[in-house]
Amino acid sequence: MSGPILRQLARRVQGRGARPALRSRRRDATLCRMPTTLTCRRSIAVGCGLAAALCGVHARAQPLADAADADRGRPRWEVGLVAGGGRIADYPGADQSHARGLVAPLLIYRGPVLRVDGSGIRGRVFDSPDWELDLSATGAFSARDNEARAGMPGLDWLFGVGPQLVYLGWRARPLAPTLHLKTRAIFSTDFHRVDPRGATLDPELRWRVPLGGPSALTLSVQPTWATRRLHRYFYEVEPARALPQRPAYRARAGYLGTELGATWRFRQSETLSWFVAGRVFSLHGAANEASPLLRDRVDVNVGAGVVWTPWQSAARVAERGGP
Repeated sequence: MSGPILRQLARRVQGRGARPALRSRRRDATLCRMPTTLTCRRSIAVGCGLAAALCGVHARAQPLADAADADRGRPRWEVGLVAGGGRIADYPGADQSHARGLVAPLLIYRGPVLRVDGSGIRGRVFDSPDWELDLSATGAFSARDNEARAGMPGLDWLFGVGPQLVYLGWRARPLAPTLHLKTRAIFSTDFHRVDPRGATLDPELRWRVPLGGPSALTLSVQPTWATRRLHRYFYEVEPARALPQRPAYRARAGYLGTELGATWRFRQSETLSWFVAGRVFSLHGAANEASPLLRDRVDVNVGAGVVWTPWQSAARVAERGGP
């Protein structure tokens, strides 16, 4: 008689031990059915906090994926620092340049809807593999010691942000470019106040050339048009500040110039990558070519830097196409 009693007790113990596993499976299923809007809202909050850091990174310091990473994907998120320096013209058309440097925090997030990386804040709002709508940013250093502007107010730090429509439809062709249609609102700041400085329109063609292993070259061409407010900030000379060698000048809206860019990137390890960048900006035919402040019709900017992301998620995701 003890045998049946023991068997009944054993079955009851097993039944009680199995219930938590059942509840766990139900909880997991409930989590899997949760809508993705929660993830999207968190992504937006992270992206807004990163925008200021992205404004200061002139070269797009996005870590590269080599063949091994292509198989197992990239981390869903990475946190670290980007540091760089170079010789940069004081403003477009300046005949003086200075050595500049910057260290900024960096966050990379590869979500299912939004992605934050060295190319900007990207979102998939179209049901198409050929189009992306991004948030792009740009920035420029201040200029306080320029001889051509002696006696005039210095130029504050500039930053710009705006939407970018990216066309990826040519990527199946070898070495085909991607098209980036960008418009940005531009602002200046001395870190005490922020002033609007107009807007720009910057269509860009960008080519990514794999060089083998963890190395790649990115080439780009980008003409820029700007509103009168931004041109006035760079090139206008008020009569009260005119000099014999710097006559009064009224700036106008229109073509600002065309940039030819090249960036070489090399990823040394999973958490460390390097970049070297060069930019040639041509102002031939610019709307304000006659301004006494536009002294050089070709600017050459060079720089280099490092991206270090020691904090990474264990979860991996597929890298999205396009340079």
